[in-house]
This record gives sequence, C-alpha cells and structure tokens, in this order.
Amino acid sequence: MKEINHYELRFSAIGGQGIITAGAMLAEAVVQYKGLYAIHSPRYTAQVRGGPTKVDVVIDKNPINFPKTTNVDYYLSTSEKSFRTYFQDIKPGAIIVLDSNLVEEFNDPKYRVYRIPLIETAAKEIGNVVTVSTLSLAVTAKLTGLLTLEELEDFIPKRVPKGYEEINLKAVRLGYSLV
Repeated sequence: MKEINHYELRFSAIGGQGIITAGAMLAEAVVQYKGLYAIHSPRYTAQVRGGPTKVDVVIDKNPINFPKTTNVDYYLSTSEKSFRTYFQDIKPGAIIVLDSNLVEEFNDPKYRVYRIPLIETAAKEIGNVVTVSTLSLAVTAKLTGLLTLEELEDFIPKRVPKGYEEINLKAVRLGYSLV
C-alpha cells in the first residue's frame, strides 16, 4: 500500500443502490487493516430511495479533526444526476469511476476517468444487484491501493449478512479484476 497521509473519497448514487454501505465498509476496513483513522459522512435527500445520495470518506494517518471533504482524490458514481449534483471539490488528477451505462460521457484531461458497468455487472455476472456496494468497494480498493484483495476477502465475510458471504466474495474478486 502506498503511504497515506490524507485521502478523500466520494461515492454517489441513487438512494437504495448500496453506495453508502460501500463507504462505510471502506472506512471500517482501513481502520481495521491499515491502522488508519477514517470517517464516513453519508448524505441523502428526503427521498431516501430514488433520490441523489452520497457518502464521503476521509482517511488520515492522524486523528481526523475536520470530517468534511475539501479536496477529493477519488470519486465513484453510479448515477448521472448524483454525479453532477455532487461533482465539487474534486482535485485535479483525481480518479473518477463512472457507471458506463448510467452516467453520460465525461472526458476531462484533468482527471483519470474509468468507465465500468458496475450495476449491470452486479446483476448479470454476480446475479444480484445488491452486491454493487461490494463490487464498488473492490474496484475502489484496487484503483487506490487502500486495501489488498486478501484483506477484502478476510473482511467481507465478517461484514455481510449470514448466507451472503460467497456471493459477496465473488463480487470482491470480480471487482478487483475489472481494473
């Protein structure tokens, strides 16, 4: 893993797609496996299901005194409306991951943009769209170097509901292989 002093991530989606879960799991896993400090701050509209939602994650080697993102290093979105709504404070050179089926074309040479059919992959390759949170977590881990595949394989079975361990491990492995 690369040396982390301070790293900011944002995940956005439509409420109900599980993206807040991805942010929460990421924060929990980097604390557990890397000994870093992390906080996640979810935000959603009054229309919890179907409305724009996001979760920001701040990771730091020191205790976090200011939990807000101001210079986002990584942004993943599975919704056009959410992507545009929460596209702010993204720093030049940031990694941006967009669901290729749900977010319109975005090309800006200031950013490293990846287009991956996240929701379609969860539905067709894994057989359960609910695993998009785990799939997104794995894509994030691989692109950022924050967590290894082995750490995710250890973490996920402890974090997901009983009976869903194998399908989520499949999502982790597939997510890691997509990039």
